Amino acid sequence: MRRFAKHMGLTGCLAVAVILCLPWTLMGKNAQLDRVRQYVPDTPVRTPELDEWTFSADRVVGDHTSEYMEAFGNCTLAMGDNQLRADFARYYQRTGWVFLKGNLRAQWGGDFLQADEGEFDLNTMTGWLKNGRLFMAKPHVYVEAERVAKNSGGSYSFQNAKVTACDGEKPAWSVTSEEGEVVLDGRVKLYRSAFRIRDVPVFYWPYMALPGRGDRQSGFLPPAVSSSKKLGMQVNLPYYWVISDEADATFYQNYMSRRGYMQGVELRHTEDAGTRGLWMVDALKDNRRAETEADEWKDYRGDGLARPNRSRWWVRSKYDGWLGSPELKVKLDIDLVSDQNYLRDFQNGPNGFDRTRAEFLEAFGRDIDNKDSTLRTSVAYASRSWDRFGATGSLTYVENLEFMNGNGREADNTTVQTLPELNLFAFQQQVPGTPLEVSGNAKYDFFTRNKGHSGHRVRLTPELKLPLQTDYVTFIPSVSGDVTTYDLTRHQSYGDQAVVDDGGRTRYIDTNATKKGFQSRATWGAGFTAFSEMTRVFSLSETPLAEPTLAGTSRWTRLKHSIVPRVEYAYTPTITGQDELPYFDRYDRIQGRNEVVYSLTNVLDRRRESVVLSPGSGDGPRTSVASDYLDFLVFRIEQAYDRNEATRTDQLAAYKRRPFSDVLAEIRIRPENFIDLVSRTWFSPYKASLTQNENYLRLHKSGLGEFTVGYDYLTSIDEYKRYREKTMSILALGAKWEISNDLTLITKYRHDFNSRRDLERTLALSWAAECYTLYMSVSQKSGDTRFEIGFDLFNF
Repeated sequence: MRRFAKHMGLTGCLAVAVILCLPWTLMGKNAQLDRVRQYVPDTPVRTPELDEWTFSADRVVGDHTSEYMEAFGNCTLAMGDNQLRADFARYYQRTGWVFLKGNLRAQWGGDFLQADEGEFDLNTMTGWLKNGRLFMAKPHVYVEAERVAKNSGGSYSFQNAKVTACDGEKPAWSVTSEEGEVVLDGRVKLYRSAFRIRDVPVFYWPYMALPGRGDRQSGFLPPAVSSSKKLGMQVNLPYYWVISDEADATFYQNYMSRRGYMQGVELRHTEDAGTRGLWMVDALKDNRRAETEADEWKDYRGDGLARPNRSRWWVRSKYDGWLGSPELKVKLDIDLVSDQNYLRDFQNGPNGFDRTRAEFLEAFGRDIDNKDSTLRTSVAYASRSWDRFGATGSLTYVENLEFMNGNGREADNTTVQTLPELNLFAFQQQVPGTPLEVSGNAKYDFFTRNKGHSGHRVRLTPELKLPLQTDYVTFIPSVSGDVTTYDLTRHQSYGDQAVVDDGGRTRYIDTNATKKGFQSRATWGAGFTAFSEMTRVFSLSETPLAEPTLAGTSRWTRLKHSIVPRVEYAYTPTITGQDELPYFDRYDRIQGRNEVVYSLTNVLDRRRESVVLSPGSGDGPRTSVASDYLDFLVFRIEQAYDRNEATRTDQLAAYKRRPFSDVLAEIRIRPENFIDLVSRTWFSPYKASLTQNENYLRLHKSGLGEFTVGYDYLTSIDEYKRYREKTMSILALGAKWEISNDLTLITKYRHDFNSRRDLERTLALSWAAECYTLYMSVSQKSGDTRFEIGFDLFNF
């Protein structure tokens, strides 16, 4: 009995010691017994190593000699930022395997897990969860599944799962899948899945891949759905492909119920800071074609062109880069299209004309021809600059759509192609030992075309200036020369050649008068520029005191008024004999000029001083006064006087002399950052009326929206120097109302007062929720009504 009592006493003491020695440090990465540590309250606690697991619980059953140890209540295992928590834990000491049950919560490598129960191998950082919920912060994704397996390397696999980026018990959208996995880069792969809206299945998909932690990952993008009279029901499903760190591509699967299937490809690449390229191709077999002009869409009639082709395509690109050395810069613009109506038919959508044009302007700063133009221009360009000199070379090809698809014989195409053009520049620089400044340009072109004259042209244009400056005025006289030589390689006359001059009037060049062989032309020009500036500064108020109570306040303290009168004069003599020269572009017919342009510009510049608060030392924050400047009002008046027009003797019966040009009045107002107003008005002193007017007003405020008003007016004109066939009067209104943080309303309206019809009426609504953006729009323009709906999934 004594021995039994003794054993019972030892057992009791051991149990008490086990309880008192909690929490325990049980295992390290290899879970060996020599790594198990016990923390006793009466002894100093040693900080665990970074590669060791620490374990604590309310109650532990078992010891070092047991196969496993069990813990009850607030069980916590931690190593660094990784943590496992549960109501019950069983740890197998030999294998390092732990079983957890009841309110299981885990934080593992930045991911958060919840489950009813689970098992983990602490050596390999792998395991599984039952009825688990996984949250990955990057991307913001939730995964709920009957079983979630954590694989080595931070990947997961799951069965019968729901995946979403939305918070809450009933997400706005989700994807259910029989099987799935999260690979190492965070991409979610789903098999036999269904996309759901508010738990209602919308469509099924055998395989779906959602992007993950990376900034760029391959996969399908949200589709664009629309409907219009021209194209019918349209579904555009883009697929995004990450080729490399410097390149990616998008494939557009675009189906239109009235036109057929269009395949589009968009390739983007950026190898370095000086290189970027955007290449785009679209093609389709159109179900509809117009054998005659009467079969065309009603807004396309009147140009004398038909569209009998069914094979339709558009190839366009922009490229900036260098060749051999970053100093030798190259640029490439490609714009080729199958017919004259393609860009008007397909101007909307992710790969339409409007988006392409906006993307080219934003990324490269270079535009493309208008969608209704029958000429498409492609250019290859190279340039090299030194301190004082520069050189450029280019190849220009112009596609004339009036000679395609049987509308005209290609042999009759008189469109000029410039293959190549070479330029040598001498930048403006001072002649050593003199106040003179000199510059010059040498230009070579080879022009070719299917019908008409072809040949070489060399043009030399030196210029000499003498800047003179006093305290009151700056005067810069100049003189220039123009020597041009021609050498025709083919002499082919075909009668009158129609050209449009700078005044908008169509003139005719008699090609039969052009001489063969080598020819030359020489002329000169002279002129001057004179301007001055008178300024005065007005004091509006004293500088505000730098007191903390005035922090955030501002006031205008100074107003600067500048008046800049300017006079420019240009003279070029009228030369004869140019009818014998070939005509390739406007430089082949130099018009005599004897014109003076005078202007007066008023500028109001304000100085604003604001009291700003900045962190200080222990005495508290410090205040200071900051100043900023803004030309908040610019007003300019300009007019020209043409001495040649004042002495003209021909066609006086048809056109009276009108040497004075229209008076231009321009005003730009920007008193605050949220107001922009630009107005330009041309007033004829002979008609005593407006001939042209451009107005633009923009009011914008972050969090509220913006409002724009634009009005353009052009009157028909038939004068000796200029001609406009039609009167144009167009009003453009636009508004963007940020109704709330989530809801935005956008409206556009354009009206042509001359034809008394609306050019565009658009209403668009965008809803940006926590995990998606839904947008809808309806637009009426050019006789077509278009409905569009689409969505973007946040975090994907």
